[in-house]
Amino acid sequence: MDAGTKNRVPWKSWSDFTGWAQDFSLRQKVLGGFLGVVVLVGLVTALIGTRLARETIINTARERLNSDLATATFVLKNVEHILDLKIRLLVNTEGLSHAVERGDVEEVRKLLTMVALENDFGFLSVTDVRGRVLVRSFNPQAGPGEDLGKDDLIVKALEGASTSGVTLVPVERLKRENPLLVKLIGETEKEGMIVGSAYPLKVDGKVVGALYGGELLNNNNVIVDRVSNLLFKGNKYAGKDLGFVTIYQGDRVVSTTLRGKDGYPLVGAKVKEHVRAQMLGDDRSEMMWETQSGVQYLSASTPIRGADGHVLGAIQVATQEEPINWVIDRLLATFLLVGLLGVILMGAITYFLVTWINRPLDQMLHAARRAAEGDLSHEVPVIARDEVGELAATFNLMIRNLAISRDKLEQWGKELASKVDAQTGELAQAREQVERIKKLASLEKMADGMAHIMAHISDPLVGFSASEDGSATSRILVLDPDEKVLETCRRVLEDEGLEVKLTDSARGALAELEKEFYDVVVTAVDVPEMTGRELLKEIKYRQPEVLVIFTTPFKDTEEAAECVKLGAYDYIPKPFGPHQISLMVLTALQTRQLLDKSRQEHAQQRAETIFQRVPVAIALADKAHRVVYHNNAFIDLASGDGQEGVRGKTFKELFGVDPLESGEESGGSRWLELQKVGRTAKLYNFKLPEEDLRVLMLLDVTDTVKKDQRADVLRTETLTRAQQVIHQQMRVAQEIAGLLGETTAETKAALFELIKLAGQEGEAR
Repeated sequence: MDAGTKNRVPWKSWSDFTGWAQDFSLRQKVLGGFLGVVVLVGLVTALIGTRLARETIINTARERLNSDLATATFVLKNVEHILDLKIRLLVNTEGLSHAVERGDVEEVRKLLTMVALENDFGFLSVTDVRGRVLVRSFNPQAGPGEDLGKDDLIVKALEGASTSGVTLVPVERLKRENPLLVKLIGETEKEGMIVGSAYPLKVDGKVVGALYGGELLNNNNVIVDRVSNLLFKGNKYAGKDLGFVTIYQGDRVVSTTLRGKDGYPLVGAKVKEHVRAQMLGDDRSEMMWETQSGVQYLSASTPIRGADGHVLGAIQVATQEEPINWVIDRLLATFLLVGLLGVILMGAITYFLVTWINRPLDQMLHAARRAAEGDLSHEVPVIARDEVGELAATFNLMIRNLAISRDKLEQWGKELASKVDAQTGELAQAREQVERIKKLASLEKMADGMAHIMAHISDPLVGFSASEDGSATSRILVLDPDEKVLETCRRVLEDEGLEVKLTDSARGALAELEKEFYDVVVTAVDVPEMTGRELLKEIKYRQPEVLVIFTTPFKDTEEAAECVKLGAYDYIPKPFGPHQISLMVLTALQTRQLLDKSRQEHAQQRAETIFQRVPVAIALADKAHRVVYHNNAFIDLASGDGQEGVRGKTFKELFGVDPLESGEESGGSRWLELQKVGRTAKLYNFKLPEEDLRVLMLLDVTDTVKKDQRADVLRTETLTRAQQVIHQQMRVAQEIAGLLGETTAETKAALFELIKLAGQEGEAR
């Protein structure tokens, strides 16, 4: 390292940095660069992986919470269904409806009291047909004759329909229904939230009253405890329940499994304003983060609607955030640990690999220094057979050649003239090979021209990719100013399985023809915008092969007949029946199919003539790269034995290589090694216009390539041998000047002439 290198200060500019990096050894550069890339990739992967892992876990928690919320809603709905079932069973009790009809209050009271106690109703009452209270099971003396005709559940029951749902009931009414319920609601509340059900009482199909009952949700932890046991199964985290379930009446808690410091449920607490806006204000299910009793929760809530559809409150399910974060932190720590171990492992592997590769390079560097000092006896030990081993063997060969070159130099000088003559003869043979190559190039030009022509001729190849099973739906365009005619045509033709497009103006019909292809056009001859002849001309200008059927009144029959002479398929007089238009359109479609089939057969004959007569191997390939058509030259190239067994096979099966495997879509030519048949070909590849087929033309250039390779080897060996001789002569010219004399100058001139000739041959090729 020179003084300038020692005093170089890195990092001030890019040139200083590159100069500073050049001072390191090859081992340091490779090891440092590879480790830098590994660490950078590891960091980027760790950051992306941790972010994705966190989002995945949180999204999973959200999905789980949504499922839990659905379970809670189901449990609440199930309570409603069970209550409705109990009411129905009681209605079917023998004698209840007849007792209500007779006005037998004592009989009704006995039945209600027995059923209410057996089924744990919060309250259970019966009204007459006008909605006035007859009997209350838990408070028989309170409010007989009270009018409940405005209660939504009772109104629907008196109308003959059973109904159930969540509703709000004033405290005064609940006090009359069951005095014990008021103690659960609290002194400050004016209404209680109940799950109620009402069912009509009928005698001989006539409604004689209504049976209604319900359960109070306020301070009723049966439902929330049942949901909590289903979802959290009593699990705890950090001494607290893993989650909680809460039912809200408006913005106040009426039932919850969340407990305060004193161990009692936090009933009566008012929800926070921002939580209320998300949970109740938007009238839809919400998911949010919130803090309760110093613990962060992820909660989901959905509104509770009454029988009239209004939001009465909400049911909420929440789970602690800390367990989610614990899973995330554990996963991230594992991910980072694995990444760190991977970086350490890659670093160790890189160090040993670089050391192993660099050892023979150091040995060659040592031997080269000794050779530069004049010691040609030292060789590098060849251990491996890889590229480095080959380099070491080549280096040893070079050292041995240098050692014996001095002894053989004089002999080289004497034999050089004869070698020049021999090389000149070989160059003459190379010229002959070049001439043969030029002749073969004319065949390549012919193939290029053929590929260009075939890429622009689509008629001979039409039909190979067309579907022959008739599965495509025919498209019919109907033009008529009369909407009834349009509707009749649409109904009749669609019943025949045809795709129909309707339009009431000539301008709309022409616009459709510019956008989509149609098989048949059914049009009125008397459209307002233009005459029938003009319309036919415009239609044929846009789609020449479409079949046109005119519908015409009797007064315009002559014009329709003239249009048929000008190229229309046929015409139908108006008014026409459904079978007439159906028969005419189907006949036109059959005619078109026959024309298409005839054209396809003609195209196949033309394609067969073109494909079979050219000397170049040609094949058509479908989307799966299978051969669907080929000529005789392709059979000779693919099978060699002349057996025709290549159709339906892929190019991979035939040649061991697939020229379409790279997804190449554009045309052009390139060289291709056909490994399985041991040939080399020039490939022309292009897609047929409007077809799902590709044309592949293969020109066999195996002999040309082999001759070209032999010429290249001959030229390279000649140039290399001549340059070696010149270099060796220049180095020892002073030592053997007396021995060679005039021969040295003549030899150099001959060698330079040989190099010049070889170079000219290379340019000519």
